[in-house]
Amino acid sequence: MRKLKVGLVGSSQLSFPGDKEGVFARTSEGVKRLSREWDFDLYIYGQKVISSEDGYKAVKMLEEESVDFVLLQCTSFSAGSLAPIFARIKNAFLGLWAIPEFASQGVVPFNSLCGINMYASIIGHYLKDYQVPVKWYFGDVEDELFLNRFGITVRALRAVKNMKQSSIALIGGIAPGFDDLYDDERKLLKRFDGMRVNRLHEYDEIRKLAKCMEADRVNSRMEEETAMANGFRDPIAQEKMEINARYALAYEAFARERGYDALAVSCWPKFQDDSMYSVCAVVGELNDRGIVTSCEGDLVSAVSMLFLKYIADDITMLMDMSAVDIRDDTVLFWHCGPASRRFCEKSGFTYSLNYTGTAHAPEEKEISGTGTVRDMVFDPGEITIARLTGECDKLFVATAVFLDSEKPSFYGSRGWAGSLTLNRQSVSARDFLNTVLVQRFQHHYPIVKGDYSREVLEAGAWLGLRTTEKVPYEDYMQNPSV
Repeated sequence: MRKLKVGLVGSSQLSFPGDKEGVFARTSEGVKRLSREWDFDLYIYGQKVISSEDGYKAVKMLEEESVDFVLLQCTSFSAGSLAPIFARIKNAFLGLWAIPEFASQGVVPFNSLCGINMYASIIGHYLKDYQVPVKWYFGDVEDELFLNRFGITVRALRAVKNMKQSSIALIGGIAPGFDDLYDDERKLLKRFDGMRVNRLHEYDEIRKLAKCMEADRVNSRMEEETAMANGFRDPIAQEKMEINARYALAYEAFARERGYDALAVSCWPKFQDDSMYSVCAVVGELNDRGIVTSCEGDLVSAVSMLFLKYIADDITMLMDMSAVDIRDDTVLFWHCGPASRRFCEKSGFTYSLNYTGTAHAPEEKEISGTGTVRDMVFDPGEITIARLTGECDKLFVATAVFLDSEKPSFYGSRGWAGSLTLNRQSVSARDFLNTVLVQRFQHHYPIVKGDYSREVLEAGAWLGLRTTEKVPYEDYMQNPSV
């Protein structure tokens, strides 16, 4: 993952009696320590910034270092003319930092808080047409208020930076009839300037690679992946492990050789028609190995999964919402079997069949099921659900908690979840369902372990994304604009 580059500048005014140089030097050392602990690169402008000329010099240095974020500390109240200079820095976001006063009466030592208040107002009103996003910080470098806010920013902007430098491939197009998953990639490219998207790859490219895989590599991968599972629910699933290994190796080689960070894979019907095979377990395996992969050709979900991965520095998965229990306010997140083993570390998984698969012999009247999928129940614990939606201009952000005990559910990768929130506000299962359906939300849900809702919401704010607002349940039909 690419490191975030942070620039630190202190502005001041000689008319204030506070220890201007001492404060900035001390807080700079504190931010240096954070840069080591949180793994970001820090560039400190060590000169006094008092005049507009000083400001231009500081900005020039930071632009030459290609910083991603500038933390402007008002070490004391300082000239308002500096605000437009830093607000218009190229390719970097801006934060305003006020430090507490060391005295509560007499002559005000710094007037730092008033300084960032003025800067924020100038940016919001005088520079209104520029639409510059800005975040405030207050406190000493060791204060919880500063640490919490700054830590969220580092994680959020790290994700934004990596998204803008990422490369994603769509292989085989979207699944037939899944038209809610169609999105114009130009919307993504506009939102994440610098991102590369290739939607022209076809299934045959992967099939050719799979057929050419050396037998030794295939056998080794079969043994490795089989050893990680709790066994096989069905003999057909075991029989399909050889082709499973071939396609896993093919997709991995394809992604790594071309530098793709994420794949959106059309997992049916071509696999089933060609090989009586379901690629679900391969999707889970690719995610295990750090290649973000969505199924059913869902490009925007692949992007959203990658976004969550960069936020949390963890593995993600893609689920359907398959059931809602109004009685206990829970939702079932399920998919055929593409989840990473990261989500079932306690209980493990079993290789099984995709009983919802469409592949079957012509003479058969019923679907027989095709291998292989990962049959698992998710570990209990907090999760974050996040996805780009609308015209890639909105963000759906929810959290939930997978239950400690399994309720009845379907074969596949699954887990019942309660304690639902939307935009960090508690929401009932009824309202959750209503919001999703009234707002015409796509039927796929990218998920990561842990609560990263703050980071996702902040990243969305830096990118200018709107949030999906709750639509309280009503018995009458509601329009999407409600």
